Amino acid sequence: MGAVEYKNTIGKISGLVEEMDLEQALDQIGDARKRSLSTSALVTLSLYEGIILYEMGKSDESGEAFLVALMLRPNEQLPGEVSPKVVAHFETIRKTVQQEMLQSLEAHQNAATSGTPSAPSSTKKASSKCASSLIAAKGRTLKAQQSWRLASMEQMLCARGIPRSAVVSGAIATLKEQVAEAGTSTEWVRVSQKIDQLAHQFALYPSSEDWLQAKSSVPEELWEVGDEDQDVPLPDAPVAVAVNPPVQEPPANLFGCRAAVAAECERLMIRLIALQARTTDMAEASRSTAQSELFQLGQKVREADSSNLLEEASRGIDAWAAKPREASPPVQRSLEASLRE
Repeated sequence: MGAVEYKNTIGKISGLVEEMDLEQALDQIGDARKRSLSTSALVTLSLYEGIILYEMGKSDESGEAFLVALMLRPNEQLPGEVSPKVVAHFETIRKTVQQEMLQSLEAHQNAATSGTPSAPSSTKKASSKCASSLIAAKGRTLKAQQSWRLASMEQMLCARGIPRSAVVSGAIATLKEQVAEAGTSTEWVRVSQKIDQLAHQFALYPSSEDWLQAKSSVPEELWEVGDEDQDVPLPDAPVAVAVNPPVQEPPANLFGCRAAVAAECERLMIRLIALQARTTDMAEASRSTAQSELFQLGQKVREADSSNLLEEASRGIDAWAAKPREASPPVQRSLEASLRE
């Protein structure tokens, strides 16, 4: 989503929230999530979703939306002015995320000193759909960075409503294994290319800024020699290029004719109107078909920008006028009576 389009979308959502048109605001958020989003955009949309759901009386769903935003940006603030109840609810979710973050870091510290895998947190998940723990870096190497990147991509997929089980059992699970096993430069190039392909396929772009924040929280005992030189900048979400629509030539008359052939076009359009009047005497089935055919002929006439194209359209009109049409029963009876007389 381009910067201008994104700004306009957020403006619409904000305006709808102020007007308490909450259902429409949720629809706007759903439409925006179908496009390529940066981390910042996903966070902002999740914050608005949390505000809207809370105002609709859906506290649990609101908490899940706030949780997604804070998992990606723990220090994020609510956009605009909101009610004190929403602020209190949001800060409660923030405390949950902070607690998860501390527990995650403690688990890594314990694993570093004991040499055993870190135990999963016993804290109850705040969301039944997505993992509630903050994505923490398990080191500062290239391997740690790419593992963090895949975990963040998995979390973003879940936040967008794409089934998590399908992702875990598929591409991301395979890539995690390849990252863990990669050792040579060739292997790293291949696995990096595959991760980039997955990122483009699902528009998943964890930011370098978020990686630096996660890396800075890694305890010193997990540092390795050369860590600072091994990670790489993560790709940013592509910026949509604004395409200027082609300049349309203004119509030369009320029929929508092109200026270069206005007079001839107008003559044919008047003829089509006369032919359309004849359809009122047709049987219902024939009338519907005939009007559709006339509409298509009129479209060709209006789009024609040369005498050759208009001549071709004129031949089509002649052929249409020459076709026999079934009259409606009353008209048919009237014709038969006149013939008998």
